[in-house]
Amino acid sequence: MSEETLTIEHFKLPLENGLYLEGEVRVPAGAAPKPVILISHGFRGHKDWAFWPEVSGRLAGSGFYTVSFNFSRIAARNLDGVSPEEAAGAATLSRELLDLEQVLHSLLEGRLPLAGLADTERIAVLGHSRAGGSNILFAAEHPQVKALVVWNGGSPPQPQQGEGAPALTLQERTIREDQQRNKERFNLEKALGRVPAAALLIQGDQDREALLQQHAGFREQAPHHRYQSIRGADHTFGTVDPYEGSTSALNEAVASTIAFLQEKLV
Repeated sequence: MSEETLTIEHFKLPLENGLYLEGEVRVPAGAAPKPVILISHGFRGHKDWAFWPEVSGRLAGSGFYTVSFNFSRIAARNLDGVSPEEAAGAATLSRELLDLEQVLHSLLEGRLPLAGLADTERIAVLGHSRAGGSNILFAAEHPQVKALVVWNGGSPPQPQQGEGAPALTLQERTIREDQQRNKERFNLEKALGRVPAAALLIQGDQDREALLQQHAGFREQAPHHRYQSIRGADHTFGTVDPYEGSTSALNEAVASTIAFLQEKLV
């Protein structure tokens, strides 16, 4: 199904301190309510990064009410008057979870576009990279989420510290302090074991070693969930930004995601 056969509407959700979340809803034709997918981009990405517009369209074309959005840290980078401390705070995992809550509450309260076409009893979340980790935490804390899909997700890289290492930036210090304050809450392996939703974790076997090790830890800690390794796939499934088109690895991730969500939600 092409973008031309989807209905696409923009939204903007105001937050405190002038921040906001903005995104799009994509819905296929038909009057019946559709199961929902909330899509979360990675830490260095955004809703229009590389493959996301195409993937959002493909998911919507498969029968889902699809919500893609920018986390508030994207607005913080572009707004005048946002202090360096506020911008750093917007980059934390705690802020990412609050943003996800705002999107979920807006959905449940009918404040997103085309709200009548969203079946809020059938909600899935899909996260890539760091947002894969935040989606694990979010699904563990929100029983409204009925299905979870993680793409190459887990703990973010940790800046090097010690003699000879560059000093941490304000953002790096703020993120690290947030992680230290919430060490138990942000334990992804334990959180995944508590997730009541059906979960699929997709991991490229050419990703960075720390994520490969964490994926193995997920399998050990929560063997009741579903796991998939994609041969030859790196962190972005072989794609780049600006986008040059899909790859076999990305196609495999999308196809597996659609099949899983259709099985669990449709």
